[in-house]
Amino acid sequence: MQDLWQEEEDFDEEFGLADRQQTALCTLQAAWEEALEQGVEQDILIETSIFAALSKIVTDCGEDVAADYCAKLPERIQTGEFTMFRVLN
Repeated sequence: MQDLWQEEEDFDEEFGLADRQQTALCTLQAAWEEALEQGVEQDILIETSIFAALSKIVTDCGEDVAADYCAKLPERIQTGEFTMFRVLN
């Protein structure tokens, strides 16, 4: 019975994580659109967003962790992890 409870807790934690991730993404997308409407160019938004994210990782976790995170990005991009709309065959 303990295993079943653990599975339910894992499911609840995962669902909660997905919900928080969706909320964060929607919030950031709304801020992005607002900045565009205020005349901020998309390339400036891109650079500033990357800077903000990486500087937060460096501040919280250190430069080595940030560098390791960035080193994994090419593979994650190439496998479609950041592709919002894709057709699966």
